Amino acid sequence: MEEADFLSQIALELNAELTMQSTAELITEYARITTAADDSGLLFMRTHRSIETVAATSDRVRELHQGQLDLDEGPCLAAIREDTSYLVEDTEFDERWPTWGPLAAQLGIRSALCIRLESITRTYGALNLFAESVGAFGQADLTIGQNFARHASVALSTAYVKEGLQIAIDARTFVGQAQGILMGRYGITAERAFDYLRRRSQQENVKLGDIAHDVIEKIPEGPLEA
Repeated sequence: MEEADFLSQIALELNAELTMQSTAELITEYARITTAADDSGLLFMRTHRSIETVAATSDRVRELHQGQLDLDEGPCLAAIREDTSYLVEDTEFDERWPTWGPLAAQLGIRSALCIRLESITRTYGALNLFAESVGAFGQADLTIGQNFARHASVALSTAYVKEGLQIAIDARTFVGQAQGILMGRYGITAERAFDYLRRRSQQENVKLGDIAHDVIEKIPEGPLEA
């Protein structure tokens, strides 16, 4: 199968996934088999200060990612922050990351290829490929990886929107149910019930949907004081 056809088929499968988690897991697995990688992982940037591993083909990848987050150094973080891709031929002797590189070598990883995942409107993170041999990745792997990353970014964007909409729908459903429970329990209006939920959310610094879910699980006793 031609590369373009192969990537198109992968794109169709990725866009069929319903959640961020399942999409990320499929991306890392396909990335591993598409290149010369022994392992693959996806670092996802929820905010500028919150970056986490959302999928990895092994626990070793999670250690490689966490090492970069702890040291604030490494090609995966650099790919996210600097809008480019990074090819590491030998982690142990790469002067760009003098602390993380030897750590990666100790974990048995000697080559890395880290590619930024982004859409027009935001950066999602980095797709990271790792190999046990020195010089495992070349220009062909970089080209294929970047082409794959474009499809992966679209799939992540779609899944992110889907998941956000579902969370919003669920939260509205919980709020409506909680309002009904409070109205029946205390004989109050919908506005008064919502005001109770809103004030509890502010006072406890908890999302409105979570407060509503708590009310559904356990109806408040005594007067409505919050």
